[in-house]
Amino acid sequence: MAANNSRRLFDNISPVYHFLYARQRKHYQRYYKEKIDCNLSRFSSVLDVGCGSGAMASIFSDLGLRTFGVDQSLGMLRVAKRQPENHKLTLIQNGAVDGLPFRDKSFDVIIAAYMAHGIKTEMRLKLYSEMKRVGRHLAILHDYSDERSLITTVVEYAEGGDYFNFIKVIRDELAQNFGNLEVVPLEKRATCYICSLE
Repeated sequence: MAANNSRRLFDNISPVYHFLYARQRKHYQRYYKEKIDCNLSRFSSVLDVGCGSGAMASIFSDLGLRTFGVDQSLGMLRVAKRQPENHKLTLIQNGAVDGLPFRDKSFDVIIAAYMAHGIKTEMRLKLYSEMKRVGRHLAILHDYSDERSLITTVVEYAEGGDYFNFIKVIRDELAQNFGNLEVVPLEKRATCYICSLE
């Protein structure tokens, strides 16, 4: 039921992401150029789980990686498909916690951006399990830091996700599920969590 509500929410708000796309893309370009040092050029494939408008996935495609994106929201995928930078992406409608439609070890890098905080613990554990199953080298999560604005508080209450619990447990949760964790602060309210799958 929660997955259906989330899908409907993002279907309804997807038009807003068309206007946010260029800004998000610019942020992700800067993050991977200036802040996140994981040498992506050594990899050939990436899967963006919960890809939304494709803003982040397009960055990896620009780097020459074979890039796939999955999202449960058809509305968000429609926004992604309209962006000219996304023409090389393979986009698939699929909810990550339902099981990713790929074989084991299909991708060098698995990424989920601003998704984990919106799902309850049991679903996050399924997400991590799927990331480990289909990934070969790196699992990367972009999400909130423990600094939040009033707007974040209001939006997260309205969304009905698990942000307020997530932010307390994310570091321990990732370290326990992946066995390692590198934390890279990106902005005051944004963090990148990197786990090796090797």
